[in-house]
Amino acid sequence: MRYRLHIPTTLDQALELKRSTGGTYLAAGTVILVNHSHAEDLISLEKIPGLKSIEDSGEAITIGALVTFDEIEKCRCIMDKLPSLHQAACLTAGPQIRHRATIGGNIGCFSPASDAVTALVALDAQVELYDGSYHRMPVEGLRELKDGSIITSVIVPTRFCFSAFEKVGKRNAMSVSVLNMALAGDGKLFRLAAGCTAPHVLFCSRTSALLSTDAVDMEKAKDALVSEIRPIDDRWGTVEYRKAVSRNLLEKLVSEAGL
Repeated sequence: MRYRLHIPTTLDQALELKRSTGGTYLAAGTVILVNHSHAEDLISLEKIPGLKSIEDSGEAITIGALVTFDEIEKCRCIMDKLPSLHQAACLTAGPQIRHRATIGGNIGCFSPASDAVTALVALDAQVELYDGSYHRMPVEGLRELKDGSIITSVIVPTRFCFSAFEKVGKRNAMSVSVLNMALAGDGKLFRLAAGCTAPHVLFCSRTSALLSTDAVDMEKAKDALVSEIRPIDDRWGTVEYRKAVSRNLLEKLVSEAGL
């Protein structure tokens, strides 16, 4: 199969190319290289300015869509203020992939096993989209890119005094998650997210509500979690295994949070 590579220098040029060719946006290409489900026209976003910065406003950290996992791993403000996202970045694939893979591409591939998206959902992050104008929406609600929309950044609030990420894989950080989980809290409100437990990364609302009470009943929280998740059997793990792992990861995260 032959491909045509387009290299626009503005968001509007990229949007027009998407609408005229039906092409596939290209960030780092780490997903496209293995899934082979893209169009003949590839639209590189690499030369578009403004997509590679990390900005800390105090209330939130804005991460450009083309920021790599290696850059997230090395960023001091993310390490200090968003530890769950930092942990997820460190555990994503291997060093070579982290050096190329981008946060926007990771969100845009809509994988239920995305380590970073699990952390972002727990942190109540928003994604900024461009379709001729700019829009924001919660990462947890993004299921597809409509009308050729381009992910330009992710905005992550820094209000949570605690956040942590845990992952279980077949071997190590280079393996796909069998299950991952992140918890974020401000002392009163806690948000739990889980990956590999549904067709998309799942915000566990009922479990989060139980964790946000004054006296946390751990067994009730575990039961609520198992009732919320919808794992499947696949080559990485069975339904029952994922349910058992989810209970264990929840207990570990709750212990880390001191609940």
